[in-house]
Amino acid sequence: MGSIKVYYSSVTGSREVRQRQAEVRRILEGNRLRYELIDVSVSEGRLREMRDKAGDPQAMPPQICNGDQYCGVRACCGRGGESGFSPGRTTPCPRRWGRT
Repeated sequence: MGSIKVYYSSVTGSREVRQRQAEVRRILEGNRLRYELIDVSVSEGRLREMRDKAGDPQAMPPQICNGDQYCGVRACCGRGGESGFSPGRTTPCPRRWGRT
C-alpha cells in the first residue's frame, strides 16, 4: 500500500468543501491512518496535479490518492458508524460528493 495523500484547500469560501475536508480528516484520523496533506491553494501546479490525478479538470478538494492510485473522496461515503474507507477500494463515490 502506498502513502495516502489528501489534496485540500486551506483557503475556501465554500462551506461544503470545508465540511468534506473536515470529514475526510476525521475518518482518516479515526481509523489511525497516516496521511499527507497537500494544500492546492498555495500553487496552481498542485491544483493541476490534483485535477490530473482525478481525471477531471474541474475537480474540487478534497481528493484522496493512495500512492499513485486515485481514490476520489470515498472516505466520505460511509454512513451509520462505518467510514466506508478502504485504501484499495475501487467502487465509485456517490455523485453528491462531486465524483461519479
